[in-house]
Order: sequence, then C-alpha cells, then structure tokens
Amino acid sequence: MKVKEIEFSEQRLGTKFPAELRQFYVEIGYGFANRNETTAFQRIIGPDSAVDLHLHEDFYEHDPDLDMYDEREGFIFFEVVEGLYFEVRWGIVAASPVYFMNTRISDSIQAFFEQLDCDSHFYEKMLEE
Repeated sequence: MKVKEIEFSEQRLGTKFPAELRQFYVEIGYGFANRNETTAFQRIIGPDSAVDLHLHEDFYEHDPDLDMYDEREGFIFFEVVEGLYFEVRWGIVAASPVYFMNTRISDSIQAFFEQLDCDSHFYEKMLEE
C-alpha cells in the first residue's frame, strides 16, 4: 500500500495509526483475511474506511453498532461480521494488542493473524466467556 494513502487517512484522523497497524498497512495492505470463510467477513478494514468508522462518517454516520465502541480507547481495524469489530488500542508502541471491547483477543496484530491463519474462529471461545 502506498504510504501517501496512509498519510492522507492519518491527516483526516488527526493522528497517526497505532504503529503496528500502520506497518501492517504498509507491508501487507487490507482486504479479506480468509477467502474460504463462509460464516464471517474477516475483513481487514482499509485506512480510509477505518477513519470513516472512527469518525462516524459516510457509510458509518448513523451506524448504531458503533455505540458500543469507545474510540478514545481503541481503533477499529477488523470486521468479523456486520456490526462486530475488533480494535487495537492507542498508545502502544511495539505491538498492538487486539480487543473486542474489553476482551483481549491477542497480544499483537501479528499474533492475531498467526492465530487466525491456524484457526479462523479461534476468538469465538473468548467472546463467549
């Protein structure tokens, strides 16, 4: 992904993306994480759409599902299914832990995708607890 696209999105946001997420966008990009998945989207949200989500703009302007997320705590980057998102926390330098609300799903974005690669539904047991 082009760094200029990321910088434009960060400018709209008014701050830089969490470092590990920014690096992921630069090195890998965004899109669907598992093409064979039939019960979940598992979509890595692109920088521009992630900013729309965070600012409640455009398509997400009147999305009631966003009311349960606190944008001061985290930054949504992954859509599991419609209205269900995972986020990374602000202010983490080296690794960005992945959360669903207050439930920690993984210790970093890298660990999250490694777990997802091994078991595309590894997080479901954590969400049930």
